[in-house]
Formats: sequence, C-alpha cells, structure tokens
Amino acid sequence: MPRTLIVATGLALAGLAAFIAPPAQSARGVTDKLVVREQCFERPADDLQAVSGLRNGRGSRAGGGKAKPKSGALSPSPPPPQEKRSRDGADEADESVQEAEAEPMKESLGRLDRDDVADQSQPRATSLDWGATIYLSNDDSMSLASAQRVLYQAMNGRTPSFSEIRPHELLNYFSFDTVTPDPERRFDVLASGRADGETLTVALAVKGATPARRPLDLTLLVDRSGSMAADGRMAFLRRGLLRMRDQLVEGDRIDLVVFDHQPCTPLENFVVGRDPEGLLTRMITAIEPAGSTDLNAGLQEAYRVAKEHRSNARRNRRVMVLTDALLNTGDVNPATVTEVGRSFERDGIRITGVGVGRDFNDDVLDRLTEKGKGAYVYLGSEAVVDRLFGSAGFASLTQTIAHDVQFALHLPDSLAMERFYGEEASTRAEDIQPLNYYAGTSQLFLQELRMRGAPQRNDVIRLEIKYRNAETGEPERRSFKTTVGRMLDSSSHNVDKGLALMAWTDMLTAQALGNNPCGDTLRTYARRAAQLPEDAEIAFVTNLVRNQCGPFELPSSNGDQGRVKYKVRVDADQPIAAVSLSCRGDRLRESLDGGSTVANFDSIPGTCDLTLVGRFEMRTQVEVPETGGSTRCVVRGGRLRCS
Repeated sequence: MPRTLIVATGLALAGLAAFIAPPAQSARGVTDKLVVREQCFERPADDLQAVSGLRNGRGSRAGGGKAKPKSGALSPSPPPPQEKRSRDGADEADESVQEAEAEPMKESLGRLDRDDVADQSQPRATSLDWGATIYLSNDDSMSLASAQRVLYQAMNGRTPSFSEIRPHELLNYFSFDTVTPDPERRFDVLASGRADGETLTVALAVKGATPARRPLDLTLLVDRSGSMAADGRMAFLRRGLLRMRDQLVEGDRIDLVVFDHQPCTPLENFVVGRDPEGLLTRMITAIEPAGSTDLNAGLQEAYRVAKEHRSNARRNRRVMVLTDALLNTGDVNPATVTEVGRSFERDGIRITGVGVGRDFNDDVLDRLTEKGKGAYVYLGSEAVVDRLFGSAGFASLTQTIAHDVQFALHLPDSLAMERFYGEEASTRAEDIQPLNYYAGTSQLFLQELRMRGAPQRNDVIRLEIKYRNAETGEPERRSFKTTVGRMLDSSSHNVDKGLALMAWTDMLTAQALGNNPCGDTLRTYARRAAQLPEDAEIAFVTNLVRNQCGPFELPSSNGDQGRVKYKVRVDADQPIAAVSLSCRGDRLRESLDGGSTVANFDSIPGTCDLTLVGRFEMRTQVEVPETGGSTRCVVRGGRLRCS
C-alpha cells in the first residue's frame, strides 16, 4: 500500500491518513489502542480563511463517528445509585464517614485542632444570627482566572470589567500563612483573628494535601481557530502543552482534540511509556490557527473521546479546554454551549478551563467550569505558562484531591456572621454548591463576626469539612476547632493581608464603574497595607496602585493615633453600595457588597458627615464618640435617620 506524506506547519508527518496501532504492551492497565489521524492537519485551502457560515453538524468529522448535534449538551443517563449524593454534599450514610483523629496543635500559631465530630444537627437558624452554622464557599481552589486577568490588566494600565473582579479569587491567588497537611490527610487549617470594637475578623487558611498522583487520563481540547493567531495566543498554548508533556509519567494517557469550525481528533489513547515518544510532540507543534470557532462541537467531541475510554479504573479522568472562547459559528449561546459541563461532572470527568489571550470570553469559561464543578486559569504571559504547566503547578492544575467539598463554620452563641468576603455564605447547606479541591492549593476564608461585648476567649469555633475522597469516592469528614483566645494570640498577618487585598478590590470596583479609585478607597488601602511592611506581595500591589493613582506614602505606625473604631449599620429599603464618613477633612469610604450591611471605620472623633450611596447620595451628620462606637442608619421612603 502506498504511504502518504502530509506536510503541516513545516513538519513532515509520515503515515496513513488514519492509523490504528496494533495491540501493544499495556502501560499501567491501559489496553485501549492508539489511534492517529494525521489528516487532521491536512487542511483545504478554504479552511485557511476565517469560515463564518458553517453550522454545527454540516460536513463529516475527520476520523468518522456520529454526526454532532446542532446545539446543547449530550444527555447521558443518570449516574448509578452508588454515585448519587445529596445536593448539599452531606453523606447519605453517616456510618460510612471516616473521622479525623485528634492531634495536639501549637496554640501560639492559632492552628485549629482536629476533633471528632459530635454535633450532627442541622443549622440552628434560618438567617445569619448568633450561634449559627454558616456554610461557606470560595469556588474551586484552582479558579484563578479572574485574579490572573485583573493583575495582568493592572500591570498594563488597563481597566478591568466589573464582572471580572471576583474578590474570593484574589484571596485564592495570593499567598498566606498555612499548615501543610500530612500526605494521608486531605486538609489542614490555620486560624487567626483580630478584635476591633465589636468586630472579630477571622481568617481561616485551608491547605490541601498533595498525595501521590494516580495515572492521568487527560483529554486536551485545543482551539486552533483563526483568533488564536492574535496576541501570541498560539505561542502560549504550544509552550504550555510542551511544558505539560515534560510532567507526564509512564501510564498517563493523552487524547488530543483540535477544533475550529469543526473538531478533529489527531491523537487518541496515546500512552506514555507505551507509544512513540516523539508522536505527542509532533502533534502539538503541528497545530496552526485558521478558521472560525465552534466550541460547542469541540466540547461534544472531547466528551465523546473521554467517555469512551474502557480502561479507566482508579484513574484521574480530566478534560482540559484551551481556548479564547470567542464563539462565532455553530451554537454561539454561552448558556447552551456550556451545558455539556454538567455531562462531564455526572460522568466523573473533571474539567479544567484555560483562557488564552487578553480578550478571551470570561463568561463562557466561567459558566462551563461552574456547571462542570471545575476550575479555570488564564494564560497571559510566558511566566504564568511556565508556572502553571511546569513541575510546580501541574499537580494543582490536573489533580483533584476532594470532590463535593462543603465547608461549615460552627459559631458559638457569642458570635454572629456580619460579613463574608468569599463567594457564597448561607445557613442553608442546599444554597451552597459543593466544590472541588486541587492538590497543594490553599484558600483563605475571611469573615467579620460581631461579638456580644468583649471577646469570649474560651468560646470554641469549629470548621467542618465534608467531601468525597477523589481516589476512593468514599465520603469523609474532617473537623477542626480553636478558641477565640487562641486566634487572638496568633499572628494577625493573614487577617491584615486579606483586608488589604479586599480594600484593593474596592479600588478596582470603583475604577470598573467609572468612579475615582484614588480618593477614599485609596486611603483605606493605604492604612491596611501599612500593617504589612515586610510582605512582598502587598508591596507589589502597592506599586500597582501607585502606577494608577500616582505617588503616595503609606501612613506610619503613628498615623492611627487618635482614631477610634466606628461602625455604621445600614437598614435600608433600597440598595446601598457604599458608606462614606468625613471628619475634619479626613474622608473614609467602605463599599457594601456580598449582602453586607455594616461599614467599619477607623475614624477621628467628633462631628462627622455621613453619606450613604444608593440611587442618590443621602447625607446626615453623626457624632463619633472619643471611645468609638456605632450607629444604625435606617432608610425608608427616601428618608434617612441615624441613631
């Protein structure tokens, strides 16, 4: 039989148009045969132009197979009974839950104690009140795209859009003090706190373990449409995939699906250690951008390939989508295109989204990974590419250590939740979507709690983590406890850094909304950043702020002398976005977001002008006592009264 020579991207790929490898020695249990479709890189002349009129399902898919549906996700059959779980992530059979063993901790660090779970009760309240159990979420621990994109824009003098600013992702992205768990455990927690007046600010730094990894089934869905030629997107993509190649180990299985206006699968069931080493490299370097973007067709093909693996027992099954998500052919509705994420999740196939280029479609990847209970990141520089796909980041990018994770914060009767700086908080478990946790990653849960008078140092705070072990699928639970006193005696670095970053997000939000970020919000950031003179990451953010607002000095340690803690509680029949306080020329401003109704100020005592920013600015005067205190402002029918 004559052999064909196919030239793609300057490479000579010799072989049959579609090649199925003969039975080969299995590698770590993989018996599925290697399939190579070199014709995926043999592109007709009209494919080299931006194709705009093709619709999903027209024409045949290279490599054979069923025609693609016109839109929407596949509808797999429901999972078998043993896979069913309650929506709030709780275990249906409590007797199967594995408890953590108690272990002494260093009180000076404020580290939480592991404790057997004794209280199995449901939340004692239907709203955030005294002694409640609060369910918390910061999204998946590798959901970093918003923070990465915001940082890129700040470094390049660009204004982020309001939808891109997700404060909890900034908390996930920056570094905090943590405790590394033992390999056989999934989590450990470091707790710290700081009391100001009636407020106890608590930072809970949760760190995930990095267990020995299982063999990887990784289906790569790569966008090769014409828009990938812009901004160095294809160069970033190839660089990342080649870095990824170097992290693979014997027995890992790789599929490569490429798409433009139609999908094609040049490589299926490639197994490291079994198949020719250079084949994967040749396929990666052969990818060239052209054509239009039908992401829906690509997702359907990636789902088919990943689902059809026969040898998948005890393997890490994952689809990685690398795209700018600029949909322009086939189904272009983000709501329907991303529904396939639910199919991935139901079939136990984890999804990772990788946004490529400055202008990728954040909404599409956010929806896709939200529905698939996955995470996504952003490639905007070579340094980020190397960090994510190199030895330091690859495990965090591809290895999930816990599924359907749910965090529950059990408060004593002396404390009530006032403000949570994460994504979601509720006393109802079913209101909070369970998430996935990635190897070696950490999250900071930052919240302000209201105290009944002075801190009750002996009161116990408990963080309970329920999840399913990613390796065994079995439900497990860890419970960590500490006391108010131990948190107050620990370093407040995590609290101070978290609050400084949240002040920066207030500046970013003001900028995105077209307001001046360099006034009151800048002064709040400067006061908080001044508490962290040795933190290099905060110094980096401070330089970004100086680039935006011009030179300014952080206040000295004496800058707060004469100031008192003053709290404004807002009870309004209309949305209030911010509260500002002006005392003898000293103007302060606090944003109200995430359902918060309390603004905290370090104020100068005396007669001050108070402004509530809603549909209109509403002003009144308040008296700030020498000892500090609080006021309650009620807005009804456009009338403002503070007392």
